Amino acid sequence: MDIAQRKIDFHRLVRDAPMITHICFDACSKTVKIVYSSSVPLSHTTLECTRILSKQSEDRIYCIQVQYPDFPLILNFFGENCPLLKGTTVDFVVTASQNAEIEEVIRKVLDVELRHVDAFNGLVNGTSFLLRNIEAECFTYSFDESQEYEFQTLNNDSMFPYLLINIRTGVSVVLVEGENQFKRLGGSSIGGGSFLGLTELITGVSDIEEMMDRALQGSPDEFDIFIRDIYGDRASNFNMDPHLLAASFGRVTRGETVRRAENFDEQSKNNAILSLLRMILYNVSQLAYMLSEISNVKRVFFNGFLVRNRPIVMKTLSFACNYWSSGKLRAYFLRHENYTTGLGAFLENFPNADLYWKEYCSGSTALGRFVPVEPLETGFKTQTFALRCTGFKAAPFALLVDQDGKPDTIDFNKDEEARNFWIEILDKTINDITKFAIASQENCSNKEDLTNRAEDFQSDFVKTMDIIKEHHVAYGNSNARNMLEVREQILQEKGFDDIYVQKKHAENCTAIAELPRVLAKIDELKNTGDEKTVLEYVSRGLLAGNVFDWGAKEVVKMMNSESGLTFQTAIDHVENRPWLFDGFDSFYKKHKEYKSVLIFVDNSGFDYILGIIPFARELLRNGSRVIICANTSPALNDLTYREMVELAPELKNADSDLAKFIDSNQMMFVQTGQESPCMDARRVHQDLNETVKKFNTDLVVIEGMGRALHTNFNVQFKCDSLKAAVIKTQWLADRLGGKMFSVVFKHEHGVSVTN
Repeated sequence: MDIAQRKIDFHRLVRDAPMITHICFDACSKTVKIVYSSSVPLSHTTLECTRILSKQSEDRIYCIQVQYPDFPLILNFFGENCPLLKGTTVDFVVTASQNAEIEEVIRKVLDVELRHVDAFNGLVNGTSFLLRNIEAECFTYSFDESQEYEFQTLNNDSMFPYLLINIRTGVSVVLVEGENQFKRLGGSSIGGGSFLGLTELITGVSDIEEMMDRALQGSPDEFDIFIRDIYGDRASNFNMDPHLLAASFGRVTRGETVRRAENFDEQSKNNAILSLLRMILYNVSQLAYMLSEISNVKRVFFNGFLVRNRPIVMKTLSFACNYWSSGKLRAYFLRHENYTTGLGAFLENFPNADLYWKEYCSGSTALGRFVPVEPLETGFKTQTFALRCTGFKAAPFALLVDQDGKPDTIDFNKDEEARNFWIEILDKTINDITKFAIASQENCSNKEDLTNRAEDFQSDFVKTMDIIKEHHVAYGNSNARNMLEVREQILQEKGFDDIYVQKKHAENCTAIAELPRVLAKIDELKNTGDEKTVLEYVSRGLLAGNVFDWGAKEVVKMMNSESGLTFQTAIDHVENRPWLFDGFDSFYKKHKEYKSVLIFVDNSGFDYILGIIPFARELLRNGSRVIICANTSPALNDLTYREMVELAPELKNADSDLAKFIDSNQMMFVQTGQESPCMDARRVHQDLNETVKKFNTDLVVIEGMGRALHTNFNVQFKCDSLKAAVIKTQWLADRLGGKMFSVVFKHEHGVSVTN
């Protein structure tokens, strides 16, 4: 059957085909993994409500998996639609016996030369790359009935050393001690191939998915011997659990009435498959534990086709590792381990591998086995995993105490009520977001294209929310920041890079015009009042500015009301002290001691110009250096680094003191590397880290509900911190024990860290 007859939408499956510049093939026993990159031109929303192509492009990596019968179809598509590949050298991972035949087909169809890449190099490099870049890439799996995933995000320092247990045809154990530093410690001939072969030999079942389904329905009691069968009630005398496995298939040798393979009914087949699986996985786990002890390694990752996020496999490995190590060793798994070898091989000859790459959820059709594979049609199944390059290097924020700790105040993976509340909020706002998207480009000449892109955004985002409702671990963590970031990704994918750009510009202009009056009032107060009164006033102004938030439903109602929302109205909404979390007195006592203050800003307009700037001006007047940092990319009405830099001349024109501070670099601007209304300080722009190290930052100020409450509320820093926000949702107010417009002004001392 040819491509036309199959009616496969390859343009949806293979993204950005005309721009593909580099490709790698990882041919396994039953599937082929294809990893390729493309450079995608970016568009830009203008203040005139049009959309134009920018001069920038974005590098992306796509990983897809196809079954062998479908490989010729997709290879032909690459050959016909990827002109930039012709005459180049592409990478090929040497793993399977049928490689020679596939290699020749690839050479002929694509008109390329092949470069062989070692599979072990690819496996290790791909694993380390995913751990270093992708949030919540690794996880543990509970071995009780809860079937709970616990996700972790690691960094380049904390991930090493680790053991990599690759369960494929056999078992290989690799010790990874650093970037490009690894050695094979050993392995076993008893692995995935043994399980498949013995299962087919004993039961006649040949499909691995059927094997796993049957194992879930099996019981080990028919074939296995347990401690209780040997010692009976005396097992407790030896401090042994009577339910522990003593001998796999031991009952067959004891002369008991056990069916032989030729007489198996369906249940006996299920039981035999389960006993086989447990026998092999228990032995692999014991090997992993012994080698981890010898290597002094505390983290072990299991991967390979036998694992693939299969609950029964992960549960068994997790239990066995816990048992052999007496609770010291936990089994870890990867969300995207299916692509580690191909991805690592691809990166070996790719120029931007050392930059920061993020998971690109809107470009993925399915993520491993966390989301049901979306078939393009019956008989053709595939998966797509996408990444996008940020264009910079990233690392954990230098002043974080726990550089792998979760920033989220509430873990939605564990709190179903919180997760459902946020999904409901996002569902209710989808129509408004779609209207904002259309309005932001309403002067585009192609109205039909504009409408179609907006409808595509709405449809894709609804599908994403539906997936999270059904599989809340589909994207790893499903917290507020993750869902908001996915929404921004889908908007950008549909050509809506900044749907609030016109509103932000208008509010910035209004706020700049009002800034001299606000500063004059502060100066007047400074001449007549005491120092503490002035500091409290600018702190209240900081909080008042934070009220202006297009992401908060109650505030949007106020801004859209007939009377609107003025800065003075916002100040009036800031409650009198004592506040819900009131650290003002503590902050006042130390505020003159700070020599280098870093401020993470939230919204543009009134928040930044009338809230942050007057607050920063007082610290600057006290002699502090103030470093203001904003998001690298747009999110809601949050200020971006580009907008912040463009506003600097306006600030200088508004106030002579600000002009002096900016010109002398006492007031500085830097980007965070973030693109969400929340903040994950585990990955920030290298410029930010270099700046705080250079100027010995001793106070971190985090402003805004997303950055200071939904995230980072419980995060500890090595220096003092101030977390300031006004609560603008009733749900969060209830969670924190406050009410609407309650104030959080949380001043905390730094935590000493010893290396």
